[in-house]
Amino acid sequence: VPEELKLLSYVSDFCTNFQGLSKLITTPFPFPLVQMSRTILFFWVFTLPMALITDTAEMVQVAVIIFFVTYGFLGLEYVSIELDDPFGEDPNDFNTSGMAQAVYEDMYLILLKFDGIEYANMLSEEMSKETNKDVPEASDNNV
Repeated sequence: VPEELKLLSYVSDFCTNFQGLSKLITTPFPFPLVQMSRTILFFWVFTLPMALITDTAEMVQVAVIIFFVTYGFLGLEYVSIELDDPFGEDPNDFNTSGMAQAVYEDMYLILLKFDGIEYANMLSEEMSKETNKDVPEASDNNV
């Protein structure tokens, strides 16, 4: 019985987290906020050299400061662009298929332990049907 409750807990946590991620991806970020923050960022980065030139006479020091400040702020901008859509096929996106595979393997092992190989194989067959349904079959078109 404790293993069955553990499985139920996993499924409940998975569903809760899935709903949270679905809400995250479907909630749009307000475009005017993005537009204004980028405008202010670029205005600040491009006017910074004029402000620093009047305070410091050393050109090398000003160039180094401007480089690192600009690099930092533009880096933050690119990070925010990547975090805006964390799902997809980019190398730094969430590994959703890997997470689903881990859940499937846990379910398979629990079914194998409690219900035997017959039900575990039924789960495996159903999962292969579902994954094959999403993949289009290759057709032999000889022209």
